[in-house]
Amino acid sequence: MPVTKEAPAPYAPSAVVLSLIDRYRQKGLPVPISTDTLARAGVGESLIPRSLYALRILDLIDADGKPTNLLEGLRLAPENEFKSRLADWLRSAYADALNFVDPAVSDQTQIRDAFRSYRPVGQQDRMVSLFVGLFQAAGVIPDGKRVKSRQVTKNGDVVRRPKPVDVAPNPQPETTVVLPVTKQVPTVNTTIASQLLEKFPVFDT
Repeated sequence: MPVTKEAPAPYAPSAVVLSLIDRYRQKGLPVPISTDTLARAGVGESLIPRSLYALRILDLIDADGKPTNLLEGLRLAPENEFKSRLADWLRSAYADALNFVDPAVSDQTQIRDAFRSYRPVGQQDRMVSLFVGLFQAAGVIPDGKRVKSRQVTKNGDVVRRPKPVDVAPNPQPETTVVLPVTKQVPTVNTTIASQLLEKFPVFDT
């Protein structure tokens, strides 16, 4: 089922979706794939509903929780074909958004704009994170080019970075120069000295 603005778009963390695909490829998953299956696979409780919905809307499981032919094809794909199979799946799943954006060359703003008409509006940042994460895993977004998406916690919450605070540079400590104290030599009053010499005669030694 292609992702369109007619129905709520998936917004689970890409890491969860990719880990479930990898688990199905390597070990398999109990069928039907349900909330209990995801819990046993280690998906956090708060992420289970949106992750299960993402698997359905991205055509990996059907309404009864059974793996689709698409998911089965990903499981059987040889390692050297896996990324190209992922890319084919994503081009089909996101065909509507890809009419307006090319993840291989588009920047963050262009990708974000492609999702502005999708619902729920409050989850559009997470939709973009899922889209970017999946296309990076498929190798569609080149290794040398990384589209920055909002950082998401394990619970799927968008990390809000604190605004930088301007901090005044530390003032340089004032240097106090201590000057040496010079001893003041008392001056002799010459008038008094002369009077004393007149009063008392000088004796020869």
